[in-house]
Amino acid sequence: MTRRTVFVALACLLALFAGSARAVEPPQIIGPETYPDGINPLTGLPADPDLLNRRPILIKVSDYPPVVRPQSGLNQADIVWEHLLSGGVTRFSAIYLGQDAPHVGPIRSARLVDFELTRIYRSLFVYSGMAEGTINVLRTDGLVSSRAIGGSGPCPALCRFPKDGLALEHTLYGDTTALYEEAAARSRDLTPEPVYGMAFSEQPPAGGVPLDGLWVQYRETEIEWAYDDESGRWLRSQDGAAHMDAATGTQINAANVLVIEDDHIEQPFVSANYWGPGDFAFSVNFIGSGRIVLLRDGRYYEGQWRRETRDDPLTYYDLEGNILPFKPGNTFVNLVPRWIDGYQLVFLLEDAAKVSVVTGGGILMRNGPGDAYRSPDVAYPGDTFEALGRNRSADWLQLLRPGDGVIWMPARDLELNGLDAIKLPIARPSNER
Repeated sequence: MTRRTVFVALACLLALFAGSARAVEPPQIIGPETYPDGINPLTGLPADPDLLNRRPILIKVSDYPPVVRPQSGLNQADIVWEHLLSGGVTRFSAIYLGQDAPHVGPIRSARLVDFELTRIYRSLFVYSGMAEGTINVLRTDGLVSSRAIGGSGPCPALCRFPKDGLALEHTLYGDTTALYEEAAARSRDLTPEPVYGMAFSEQPPAGGVPLDGLWVQYRETEIEWAYDDESGRWLRSQDGAAHMDAATGTQINAANVLVIEDDHIEQPFVSANYWGPGDFAFSVNFIGSGRIVLLRDGRYYEGQWRRETRDDPLTYYDLEGNILPFKPGNTFVNLVPRWIDGYQLVFLLEDAAKVSVVTGGGILMRNGPGDAYRSPDVAYPGDTFEALGRNRSADWLQLLRPGDGVIWMPARDLELNGLDAIKLPIARPSNER
């Protein structure tokens, strides 16, 4: 072999290795601490620098009773948080920075969780009112008090839009441009601060699991996120119906869906109605770390949120401790409680494994991973189900019952047909066994 032949062969090998290296390069990530000029730190998308040079604005939006739907302005928010109320229903905290929205609502009363979200996003905070207990906490919180805008006026910042048959409390709407002007008129703290914590990449990170959709089952309401291949976005339904945005006439949708689990600390009873309906309230501190599930690009990723102090933002990592990037675009967050039987996730896997009953003359189905849960029916040898999830110890499996939602059965009574149950997603609160 001549020296020239050797040189050519080495050059070809180097080119091959270089091509392979390019193929496995990690995604190009912006954030989570700094962002290019003109990039919105809440979406990773370009935005008017003048809009970015201000505090975000957080607006409290109702989601119950169903008569408040469709709400206005949720599709224009950079981030929407959904959290529990008493009774197992939910409410929204919508955050705006990269664009203004002229009609957001209906605006309802604050909850303790909003005080931490105001800190995390360095935002102003808009609400219609709050219970006596929440007011008393606000009075001791100088930071949130300096950014709070409550009440039902003046218009155009906060306007009533009455409608026949609709209770007054469901008629208040806000205009974000006018709300900034109202904040200045009330001498609220408008000094912008750096907003950070989220990372973004156009390219999905490695390791995600293909997913057609996700159900987030709170105790009294069910959210469904379905992936739309054509738009590359997640479409929201609630309690079996497409959830629309009245301002845009489109279904509520998101580039990212994030499920965050944290302790919900119940507040002690003080007096009747002190905490509002049900005499019930909780705080969520977002200190330490907890479980997350991120949906983007038709896949899901399990990981962890972290936050050391109340001065810090939330940051997000995969299970190996690497920064977990979001897809550039808006994000919808489902906050779920770390309570036993506090919530359930249903992962609609793209290629769900089939399992079948193999033992006994009849095995009781359960509504949760344990014999203490109610049994809706009985399964018999040969009955086949799709395996969608597991409890933490993987000795109970969450199964899709054809045409009738999900049930749970012990793994010992099932033929797994080669399925490694520990690889199924955890579908229940992380403190369940």
